[in-house]
Amino acid sequence: MVSEWKNCLLGDVVEYANGSSFPNEFQGKKNGKYDFYKVSDMNNPKNSVFMTEAENTVDDETVTELKAKIHPKDTVIFPKVGAALLTNKRRILSKPSLFDNNIMGLKAKKSILPKYLYYFMHTIDFGKFVQSGAVPSINKTIVDNIPIKLPSLFEQHKIAAILSSVDEAIEKTEAIIEQTEKVKKGLMQQLLTKGIGHTKFKKTEIGEIPEEWQIFALGDLCLLGPQNGVYKEKSEYGRGYQIVVLNDLYENEYFIAKPLDNLIDLSDKELSNYSLQEDDILVNRVSKQVEGVAKMTLFKLNNNKAVFESNMIRIRLDTKKCLPLFCLFFSHSDIYKKQIMKVAKVSSQTSISQDGIKNIRVPVPPITEQYQIVSIIESIIQKEDKEKEKLNYLQKFKKGLMQVLLTGKVRVKVDDEVMSQ
Repeated sequence: MVSEWKNCLLGDVVEYANGSSFPNEFQGKKNGKYDFYKVSDMNNPKNSVFMTEAENTVDDETVTELKAKIHPKDTVIFPKVGAALLTNKRRILSKPSLFDNNIMGLKAKKSILPKYLYYFMHTIDFGKFVQSGAVPSINKTIVDNIPIKLPSLFEQHKIAAILSSVDEAIEKTEAIIEQTEKVKKGLMQQLLTKGIGHTKFKKTEIGEIPEEWQIFALGDLCLLGPQNGVYKEKSEYGRGYQIVVLNDLYENEYFIAKPLDNLIDLSDKELSNYSLQEDDILVNRVSKQVEGVAKMTLFKLNNNKAVFESNMIRIRLDTKKCLPLFCLFFSHSDIYKKQIMKVAKVSSQTSISQDGIKNIRVPVPPITEQYQIVSIIESIIQKEDKEKEKLNYLQKFKKGLMQVLLTGKVRVKVDDEVMSQ
């Protein structure tokens, strides 16, 4: 029964671990005796659960000079200040290590297992506990007073084992996605510059390409555009026709294929001038980050009642010359990105003009070879998407398990069967 679980406060079952000051002049050393973790180390994919890699290390002499504290293996750590606090990252030290004073640590007492503590901390949203002020933060008092229900150590072990098995599946899936991404990038660079089965190449203004390929200005491949989208005041949003906004480009790596969330009021003339067709390419015209400008996304909705915002450019290709998918994949190549960087305007934000897009040079294979190249790249993207769907399912499954296992709504038995209460 859940009544067997002990009601207590987090401060009753953990010891608080302070971070240490870590001045810049002591940072940057590799191969020291101890890892010295900063919040940024939590972003390393290899540190997704256990902290195993650090950008900075220290030796005993530095520890003494800094009067720093070495924390034991199995200490649960997390950001305690700033925007990073609100990301709710939780990690476990894999060995005796140090961490800076932007991090808080918790050491499990005898009544709670470290791995169970780690999973319990994942159920806590520090956004609900932060101290008021310009910079969000938490302190020992806040953490100490978080209520927790504790099952027996045996049941904690079983719960942690179940959740760990899901974590292992998540890590394996993430590794597959990472490897697939590397293969995809290498394959795209190869196919989009060397093609399939070519032995003779020629030098061009954008580099070496197969002899049979031609160089075109992107504008010469277009039936329509480049064309900036429709500008409307904020008061015109929320009613009328569907509109592609900048977030739609950011949230979709290759395709806009799901119904649009945003609406805009339009005249008949505006709808006629800016309505999208399937396979139109939309180009991000402005970006706060330099590398984000001129990102291409393919519009895949069969909907001529949707338009696009003024902070993006539309091009409609002559498919007898260039397939939209080929152009889209070309935009992921180094050749495209280097050209964009030469013509982009950088100030408070980076922008690209219609002329800048129009004059981008594109290496164009014969149309039959374009179909072959597109087919190969699509197949690996589909494989990657399948793994991403699996990862999304596992993450949701884990979240649901945590909600029921860590509250006692579902109990684990000695024989590993799960029993609902």
